Amino acid sequence: MRGSLKAGILACLVFLGLSGLLWGYARNSGLPEQTGTTGQTEIQTETQTQATQETQQTSLPEPSQAPTLPDPAFSMASSHVFVYDTAQGQLLFTAGDPEARIAPASLTKLFSAYVALQHLKPDAVITAGEEVTWIDPDSSVAFIYQGQKVTVEQCVKGMLMQSGNDAAYILAVAAGRAIQGDPSLSAKAALSVFVGKMNETALLLGLENTHFANPDGIDAPGHYTSLQDLSAISVLALENPLIRQCAAAVRETVTYISGETVNWKNTNELLHPETEFYCEAACGLKPGSPTGAGKCLISAFRQEQGYLIIGTLGSPEEDDRYRDTLNLYHYYTGQNVDVKPAA
Repeated sequence: MRGSLKAGILACLVFLGLSGLLWGYARNSGLPEQTGTTGQTEIQTETQTQATQETQQTSLPEPSQAPTLPDPAFSMASSHVFVYDTAQGQLLFTAGDPEARIAPASLTKLFSAYVALQHLKPDAVITAGEEVTWIDPDSSVAFIYQGQKVTVEQCVKGMLMQSGNDAAYILAVAAGRAIQGDPSLSAKAALSVFVGKMNETALLLGLENTHFANPDGIDAPGHYTSLQDLSAISVLALENPLIRQCAAAVRETVTYISGETVNWKNTNELLHPETEFYCEAACGLKPGSPTGAGKCLISAFRQEQGYLIIGTLGSPEEDDRYRDTLNLYHYYTGQNVDVKPAA
């Protein structure tokens, strides 16, 4: 009897000792203490809340988080480069300071189209005015002349396929009048209103290193963006069905509302099967080439989920931007593209 009692007491002491040790380990190791069903619910809720907060954070990481290419042998002619995966919501790579201010060239038209479509319906009809005479003499054009009638959709297509600066100014003036709510507003005043709205929208979107002086991208004081901001602008463009469609169009015969017919060809060589840089997965977005930005290109490639966006700016030669882009596409996807080496 006494032996049984002693054995029972000893067993209890061993149990309590082990429990104390486990409790101390839990505290010291930072593990949550189990306090019954209520405690488990509180821990689970806290974890879920933290996960929700993390998913609500901006999809663009801090610039310092964008890694460099692991292959030291990989070289590029372009001085400013980014690679962004929309499925991951992550910058995969940047070359050059992601927040440095650089000239956006005709890549500006992606944001001009985005802002204009916030205030104009695609089927709205616009009469081209004096604004078509304001473009730089060396501008690429969509062949829209004063007095001709076009739709908003045709202007967007002319901007993104043909890279028409005339289309950009026509759309900007029409959008400026719509923003002001005054169809009789002068073209110059309407243009000023629209450019102001571009800058206001950029600030609202958190594009801190972006400022516009015009709707077409011609080099001008106070006209700049950054790699970080361009990646965000590219995502916005791809999320807009009309911009996405126009940027991917290869060739098209367009008849204006006033009856004139023009033939447009996309300036993006990635889209043309007859060129050395054709890529079947490519679906836009926009080339550009004023002096301040060098030769530049933002490209989008379809993936099983989302898009791979590649920006190559500051390329010294016309072909360098395409060659760098396709080499990066192959690097990150493993998809073979027959890229001819530089001569």
